[in-house]
Amino acid sequence: MRFEDLPRDWAQRPITDPAVLEGVVDLIATDQSRDDGATYLLLCHANRRLLQPVCLPDEPRLVDPSEVGERVSLALTEAARHGVHDVVMVIARPGRSSATPRDHDLRAAFERACRSAGVTLHAVAVAAPEAVTVLRGAGDSAAA
Repeated sequence: MRFEDLPRDWAQRPITDPAVLEGVVDLIATDQSRDDGATYLLLCHANRRLLQPVCLPDEPRLVDPSEVGERVSLALTEAARHGVHDVVMVIARPGRSSATPRDHDLRAAFERACRSAGVTLHAVAVAAPEAVTVLRGAGDSAAA
């Protein structure tokens, strides 16, 4: 789904709604971040509506997933201090949108960071130049 396909009421829906998740990710992950690589934290209200996207630039060919996890943990700990306890993660990167071993390693780092910060990870998506793909996990609330 492209952001142009988002329903008019997408902002009133939880971003974990399968009818809006990919479109919201496509809207937020810029072309530049997909070319260069970045991690997005989509901070959510308690009802899982989008509160604030946060972009943490990285270089996917050079930055180790555990380093990204450490940065995410710091950011989420601070967000949790301000009442944010729900998040969606986005891996923006070059290449195809199909999951890579690094994507799975990043997901594991995100899960650890969220547990450490007391935040619930609801979904993980990959935003590549061609498309957005949701990485399914056992506990995801964004179901197909």
